[in-house]
Amino acid sequence: MIRLLYGLLLWLHPPAFRSEFGGEMLWIFDETRGAAARAMLFSDALISLARQWLLRSGAWKLVAAGLGGVAQVTIGGFVFLVVRQLGHAGHADAEAVATRPEMMRLIYMTAGVAAGVISSVIALALWTKNFTGRRMQREG
Repeated sequence: MIRLLYGLLLWLHPPAFRSEFGGEMLWIFDETRGAAARAMLFSDALISLARQWLLRSGAWKLVAAGLGGVAQVTIGGFVFLVVRQLGHAGHADAEAVATRPEMMRLIYMTAGVAAGVISSVIALALWTKNFTGRRMQREG
């Protein structure tokens, strides 16, 4: 049963890696005795699986893009809150603040969305240029 689980873990590796190292890794697992040693092989195979799919396959770019998006939204929200607080602190009388909060929210949201769209377009243009340049080098 444990050998079957280890084989499944090896099967999850990318095909090129699996065809080159899978047989040898399974042979080492078969020759290893002891629960502690096999546990070490399982942990090594898990680390190898993450490394092969994230670093070698380029999937790290998707993870980085997701983290970048989260950072962008977080920073944008923080800036929105700071600007909002500064805007409200600048009004001397409470009546002026009470009559315009919807308009101020609309202005802040519009500015935040515009900044997000502009930065996303710039980042996408730079990434596409880099990706296209590498692809042309491979084909050429």
